[in-house]
Amino acid sequence: MKLYSLLGFLCLCLVTFTSCEKDKAVLASGSCDFKFDGASYTANTTYGEVFDTTAIGKKVLLIQGLTSNLNSAIAIMVVFPDTLKTGTFTNTDHANVIFTSSISGAEAYESKTVSIKITSINSKYAEGTFDGILNNGEKEKPLTDGKFKVNIN
Repeated sequence: MKLYSLLGFLCLCLVTFTSCEKDKAVLASGSCDFKFDGASYTANTTYGEVFDTTAIGKKVLLIQGLTSNLNSAIAIMVVFPDTLKTGTFTNTDHANVIFTSSISGAEAYESKTVSIKITSINSKYAEGTFDGILNNGEKEKPLTDGKFKVNIN
């Protein structure tokens, strides 16, 4: 199922992020706040990456965050049509959000509809807002009031 492959990708990215040795003096900080099904979440451990895709020749912004209790995770992805730019991106533009309220993946949700508005972006920083409806294959739940500010590694 597509949801499980995306969840696997999220877990792989989280393991990569937490296992990399980096100079502590230059670690980027970021934030991501949102409401999922009415409950508020804050991901203080948030970072962004921009990479080129070889398969489709596009730039991708990937933002990942762990909540302060380290139990929930979110991944926000935008595939840009050509270069990094501000604007509003939806599912039809290859934008996606994955949220799990449990690191075990027992409660993983993927965006059915999503709107990600990039208000500021360059090679070092991204900022924006997001919302949508997430689905786990059985239930749909709202994701609202999302906002992020991240340094790009």
